[in-house]
Amino acid sequence: MTEKSTEVHATSRGTYGAPRVHAVLQRDGDRCGRRRVARLMRQASTEGRHRRRRHRTTIPDPRAATRPDLVLRDFQPHPAALHRAPLRNCSEARCC
Repeated sequence: MTEKSTEVHATSRGTYGAPRVHAVLQRDGDRCGRRRVARLMRQASTEGRHRRRRHRTTIPDPRAATRPDLVLRDFQPHPAALHRAPLRNCSEARCC
């Protein structure tokens, strides 16, 4: 079984890990367990390639000044609306 899993791994140019090697072996008719394939691959020192991490293209300057809000947005609620809004208990199943 180790030879077959190593062959599948080599055929994939070293990209397939244990789950894909197991899938190929299952498709070819070899009955084996997923964990057994993983154990045999560990013993043979074969592992699949990992996806590369994305490179961070913009690194913000922590000392830079914040940008001005040109639209002058105000996300605070209107003070009069706070007193008119009914208080609701949202712990019930039917909240609103």
